[in-house]
Amino acid sequence: MIGLLKVIHLLSAVLWIGGVYYAYVILRPSVAFLSGPDRVTLWDRVFTRFFGWVWVLIGLILISGYGLLFSSFGGFSSPGYLHAMQLFGWLTIVAFVVLALGPYRRLHAAVAAEDWPRASEMIPRIRRLVHVILWLGVISIVIGGGGAYL
Repeated sequence: MIGLLKVIHLLSAVLWIGGVYYAYVILRPSVAFLSGPDRVTLWDRVFTRFFGWVWVLIGLILISGYGLLFSSFGGFSSPGYLHAMQLFGWLTIVAFVVLALGPYRRLHAAVAAEDWPRASEMIPRIRRLVHVILWLGVISIVIGGGGAYL
């Protein structure tokens, strides 16, 4: 059971942050030639599909992470690196919730209303939050993966 929880936890974190990396480092520069409605519509579709999965991955991360914490690491008396991983993990989740319920929701509504200027205003805000999520997630993965050895 512990092995399954570890696999679920690792895969969920890697899929989430790997998807963020792909969107920020690969997709964003690749669609820079698009402008106006085409660009914001593409981002709306990408975020809609990806964010649906992110909510699932967050649930899996929390269930598997706390399952491991209490079954294998002594709960809240666990090693310090696990508390640091939790901190950065929760900061990553909070940043995602801010993104999903703020700028993304406004982007989605603006695209649905074909309000292209308003939709375009959301892209830089989303980009900044995605950048933050990427770094917080990478830090969390590094701490979780290497914390016992650092």
